[in-house]
Amino acid sequence: MPELPEVETMVCQLQKSLANRKILKAKIIDHKIIDPRLPALFPATVKEIRRRGKAIIIELQPKYYLYIHLRMTGHFHHLRTSTLEKYTAAVFYLDDGSLLTYNEIRRFGFIKVMTERQLEQELAKLGPEPLSVPEKEFLSLLQKKPASPIKTVLMDQMVITGIGNIYAQEICYYARVRPQRRIRSLSSAELHRLYLAMESVLRKAIKYCGTTIQNYSHLEGSGGFQKFLTVYQQERCPKNHTLKQIKQGGRGTSYCPTCQR
Repeated sequence: MPELPEVETMVCQLQKSLANRKILKAKIIDHKIIDPRLPALFPATVKEIRRRGKAIIIELQPKYYLYIHLRMTGHFHHLRTSTLEKYTAAVFYLDDGSLLTYNEIRRFGFIKVMTERQLEQELAKLGPEPLSVPEKEFLSLLQKKPASPIKTVLMDQMVITGIGNIYAQEICYYARVRPQRRIRSLSSAELHRLYLAMESVLRKAIKYCGTTIQNYSHLEGSGGFQKFLTVYQQERCPKNHTLKQIKQGGRGTSYCPTCQR
């Protein structure tokens, strides 16, 4: 599932393609995952594109919002041709004759139309952003769940938003803590390392346009952070230690029993 770095990459690219542009019309192809009210919004001008957690938010003028979740396999393509992909779910026709397509292979993602109030209610469910939350606040949020495993808390979108299975594992490795450790068992030094690892891993992943393992692609190609993965879907860590595989919350988790304590 695309996480913060992948979604941030797409948002930056969409800003280049769409900001202050006019969308003349929109066509729904997959009615299961696209809000039926979508075509009625256009023509409209794209006022702003931003990310919140793992969601993409497109603000339109007149004032409506598109709330977009990529989930497992959602992605956008900016095309100069009318040839569509097999899994195209919606098409946006831009004022320069180009097309923006939203594509969803497994049909878990969606596009919803929201008013400002509806958007505020949806975003209120999410925790703070990991790249802007102060360390003191971050530690306070963790300490509200003292009995929970650290990886589980990092992935809880109501605690801290945007982190999923890939980056939670990578953060734990760089912080040198095992993902199954309880929050209350972490020392002050370990909590500090966790905060620093969270920032450094996410920023590096954004720099390399996210991680492509199977289906993720952005508007300009594939991510590159998979070349730097230390534990996620790896057999050995960078120090050549054999990794241990466990299940946490039904998700596969890898860690190094030598490097992580």
